[in-house]
Amino acid sequence: MGETLTCIICQDLLHDCVSLQPCMHTFCAACYSGWMDRSSLCPTCRCPVERICKNHILNNLVEAYLIQHPDKSRSKEDVKSMDARNKITQDMLQPKVRRSFSDEEGSSEDLLELSDVDSESSDISQPYIVCRQCPEYRRQAVQSLPCPIPSSELGVTQALGGEAPSTSASLPAVGQEYMCPLQGSHAICTCCFQHMPDCRAEREQDSRVAPQQCAVCLQPFCHLYWGCTRTGCFGCLAPFCELNLGDKCLDGVLNNNNYESDILKNYLATRGLTWKNMLTESLLALQRGVFLLSDYRITGNTVLCYCCGLRSFRELTYQYRQNIPASELPVTVTSRPDCYWGRNCRTQVKAHHAMKFNHICEQTRFKN
Repeated sequence: MGETLTCIICQDLLHDCVSLQPCMHTFCAACYSGWMDRSSLCPTCRCPVERICKNHILNNLVEAYLIQHPDKSRSKEDVKSMDARNKITQDMLQPKVRRSFSDEEGSSEDLLELSDVDSESSDISQPYIVCRQCPEYRRQAVQSLPCPIPSSELGVTQALGGEAPSTSASLPAVGQEYMCPLQGSHAICTCCFQHMPDCRAEREQDSRVAPQQCAVCLQPFCHLYWGCTRTGCFGCLAPFCELNLGDKCLDGVLNNNNYESDILKNYLATRGLTWKNMLTESLLALQRGVFLLSDYRITGNTVLCYCCGLRSFRELTYQYRQNIPASELPVTVTSRPDCYWGRNCRTQVKAHHAMKFNHICEQTRFKN
C-alpha cells in the first residue's frame, strides 16, 4: 500500500494529491507544480495534460494509511514547504469546458466547447519534445529543460554503439556525436526530469548499451547515460555494489527503529567500518546464499535506482545485524527480552519501547 501511495517525483507518500487528465497519473500538488513550470506534458507518460483535478479518494487513502503507519508521516517543516510550493490555483482545477443553454429552444441542451484560452494553450499544437541530442534542439528558441551540455556528451555515441556508458572519462573522442532520429522516442529522467533518447530497446539486444532504467521499478534515469544534472543527486542509477546511498543511509535503517540502528552504527564505528564495507560484506553473503533478498533477481551487479537500492540495502542490513554474535555487543543490548511482535512491531519506533525490548527477531505472537 505504501508503494501504491508513493509520488514518483518525490518518492514519498502523496501529499495533497492531484490527478492529470486524460492519463490519470497522480502526483503531489507541490511536486507537479515544479514540473508544470518545465513542461505541459505528464511526467510519467508525456501525454498532453488537458485538466488537473484533486484526487480525493487517494487523499483519503493516504490519511487512512497514516493512521496505521504514523511513522511514515512527513515532518511539519516538510508539509509547510510542500504547501508553499503548491502553485495549482482553483482556476486550474476548473473544467476546460463551459456550458451554455439555448434560450430560443427553451431546452437545457448542453453545448460543450473549448474556450479561446484553452484552444490557444492546447498542448496538441506544441512541438514535439526534444532532448539536447535532437536535431531541433539548437533551433529551439526556448529549451524545455535548460542544462549545461557536459563535456562527456561525445561519449553518448559510444554508449549507443555498444561501448561503455557516456560518463566514463576514459572514452576516446569520436568524430561525430549521436543525433536522435527525427521525432525519435524519448524517456524522462525520474530524478532531474531531463529528456533523453530512449535506448532501452537497444539495451535488450546489446548489454553494452548504457542502462537507462532501474531493473526493479523500471523507472527511467539518465545518470549512467550522460550524468544526472540535478543538484544534490548522489547518483540516482548504478549497479547495486556501486550505488551511493549517502552518509545518512544508516539512520533508522532497521525498520525505522532508531535505537536498534544506533546499536549497529556504534558497532561499525568501533571496528572502523562504514556502510560501504557492510554492503560489500552483505553482497558477498548474498552471493554465497547466506543472505536472501525478497527480490531474488537482485545481485551486486543489478542496476538499481536510489530508492530500490536503499530498500534492498535495508533488507541486507537487517540480516547483517542479525548475524552479529551476541558476544560482540554490549550487555545492555543482549540482556533485553525479545518483543513478541519482533521485527513487525509497530511500536518499535518509540524510544522507550525500543530500549526495553529487542526487535531483531521474528514475530512469535499470533503467528501460524
